[in-house]
Amino acid sequence: MITAELIPALSDPFAEYTVFAPTNTAFDDLVMNLGIDIPTLLTLPNLGDILTYHVLGMEVTSDMINNGDIVSPLSMSNTLKLTKTSGGEVFVNQAQVTGADVGADNGVVHILNSVVLPAITVVDVAIDNGFSTLATAVITAELIPALSDPFAEYTVFAPTNEAFDALVAELGIDIPTLLTLPNLGSILAYHVVSGTVLSTDLMNGEVPTLNGESVTIDLTNGVMVNDATVTTADVPADNGVVHIIDKVLVPMSTATNEILTTLELDYFPNPTTDIVNLKNITQGEYQVFSFDGKIVLGGILSGNTIRVDDLATGTYIIRILNESTVSQAKLMKL
Repeated sequence: MITAELIPALSDPFAEYTVFAPTNTAFDDLVMNLGIDIPTLLTLPNLGDILTYHVLGMEVTSDMINNGDIVSPLSMSNTLKLTKTSGGEVFVNQAQVTGADVGADNGVVHILNSVVLPAITVVDVAIDNGFSTLATAVITAELIPALSDPFAEYTVFAPTNEAFDALVAELGIDIPTLLTLPNLGSILAYHVVSGTVLSTDLMNGEVPTLNGESVTIDLTNGVMVNDATVTTADVPADNGVVHIIDKVLVPMSTATNEILTTLELDYFPNPTTDIVNLKNITQGEYQVFSFDGKIVLGGILSGNTIRVDDLATGTYIIRILNESTVSQAKLMKL
């Protein structure tokens, strides 16, 4: 902040600010991702914009944050998307708050484990282009942190509001009920492919998605993804691309009439560092999917615990299958 000459503004004792402060390690990770060093970072022409993207012009304590809050920082380049998970963890875009409510006379500081950048992500494309149901579903499923990572790349097949309306009409429910479905996160992840796949890169065949299953691309008559038509292709984002589709994709292993019967996996703790303790499940096959759709862990249960200490920090989907049920949930690994 000294280099960007922001000290005079942020030291005003009569103003109030909220500062999301990345650690030194977070800045080390940033320069590694950018392929530069700290001295070079300090010479970037947009350094001031990056830093003011971490500052709100008001005091916001952690108990004031709600899941899905979208707030405007001092930087005008983009908004910040806030996530408060069901377990109480708070994220700012992709960065987790690791220390909250550090007091100051003119505001409050929250410590982040990552630097946030004002990049236009696939999340912004959904929010800014009227995909209100999709955006609400992504917020509800607590997927904002994963999809707003500026250094990841995703391809999103984005259903319109009308596509979601058609799905709930077929199910005989409404949008609020849809947002409570235990497998909502898996359905949404079925719309996301790792990497940037432009329409010119698509080929006939199967493409793996982030929920561990594949969609089928058919270029015979336009571009079809399963039974959905791509109505607008190649909407760009800084961390990928969005293709607009006219129908919600339902995973092949989940028939439409089974969407309401998939069980929410009950386990603790979440997030975890080493062990997942399952509640009321001791038998079956377990699978853990990374957010690029790969099975990174799996096996047969021999009790009610699964060791995950070898997994890297990140967001995963954990799924338990037995003869009669499928149970799954999102897992945060620290």
